[in-house]
Amino acid sequence: LTAKHGGSIAMVELRSRIFPIAATIVLVGSSVGALGLTAAAAEESEEMSEAVASAWQPRIADESNDPVVAEAITNTIARTAPQTIWYGPTTGPQPEPGTKLVCMAANAQNAIERLWCDEVKNAAELVGWDVTIIDGKGTAQGWTQGLTQAIALKPKVIIYSADAATLKDLNKQATEQGITVIGIHAAGTPGPHPESYLFSNMTSDPQEIGGAEAEYIIADSGGTAKAIILYDSAFEIARMKAEAMKDTFEQCSGCELLDYVASPIAEMTSRMPQEFSNWAAQYGKDWYVMTIYDGYYDFGVPALETVGYGPQDVLLVGSDGTQAAYDRIRSGKFQVATVPEPAQQLALMAVDDAIRAAAGEPPAGWTQPVFLHVKENIDIEGGDQDQFYPSNDALENYKELWGVE
Repeated sequence: LTAKHGGSIAMVELRSRIFPIAATIVLVGSSVGALGLTAAAAEESEEMSEAVASAWQPRIADESNDPVVAEAITNTIARTAPQTIWYGPTTGPQPEPGTKLVCMAANAQNAIERLWCDEVKNAAELVGWDVTIIDGKGTAQGWTQGLTQAIALKPKVIIYSADAATLKDLNKQATEQGITVIGIHAAGTPGPHPESYLFSNMTSDPQEIGGAEAEYIIADSGGTAKAIILYDSAFEIARMKAEAMKDTFEQCSGCELLDYVASPIAEMTSRMPQEFSNWAAQYGKDWYVMTIYDGYYDFGVPALETVGYGPQDVLLVGSDGTQAAYDRIRSGKFQVATVPEPAQQLALMAVDDAIRAAAGEPPAGWTQPVFLHVKENIDIEGGDQDQFYPSNDALENYKELWGVE
């Protein structure tokens, strides 16, 4: 993939993964000339580096001399920087107006899943497609009924946010009828999932998300953190995030993993108050929690307040970027960071892959780098709207790609 940014290409490897945003920091100074970046790109990199330097900084200074801590600080600074570079496709087929598309929200009562289908509808209607939205009602039975209904409508493409493995047989049925099935958070990893007859799946890299949370805690604590990992073992994507948290955190020699807890999201209203109370009794103060879903904290924070804890006694790091998470970060109420996902952009990516599938072409095959919203940058990249909107002009780039105004 190429980066469309002032005519330059900038990619830097971080921790054996490609993490494009770090290029804005790493490529400043003598390395700029060595890599042949244009003067404009170099100036832009320097400006962004200055902006980042004045934003997030570790809460505790690093005195560990541990390269893992130094790397975590560098990566976290990069992940809190504006994401201005477009790493998406710059070529693709033109959409055929009048194409039928169905979007099934796994649960229309879930705000983010409803938003995905709303954004799919907005994007598809830009290119003159006919869109129907169906509610999967949050259960396997509802997903089956919804996908059966979608197939009966005989669309060219179905996009859904339900679990692809659960719907494998119906996905196969749809594929055999010439209907392309595309997921948004329908599987644990981005890209094609032929084992589930899924043309492609839109999600951030779960291992990057988990690693980003762990590295934030390592960096913020100067390599001295005590932490708990909280996840739901029923979901592949959740397990992958949690395993990445654990693997990354355990590389920090001065850190201590206090607990590794699987707790169903479906039972968080009843379980979290007791879990957080127990942790307070067992571990005292000055520890972190990292989790696969910000919603756990909706029920953990009141328990911490009940035992008399202040917002700096326990620090919470999460993912998904719920509205409540943004409220907590903004007000300094226990939660200090979230790894949000770009809801609008995931929908645009899904529609673009739908256009490619309809034209007989393979998926675009790209993901947006992971981003961290913290108090210091809460008003950039969509944080002022309690969302993650990368400042990479995604909508305009896709409109140009599709040939629409």
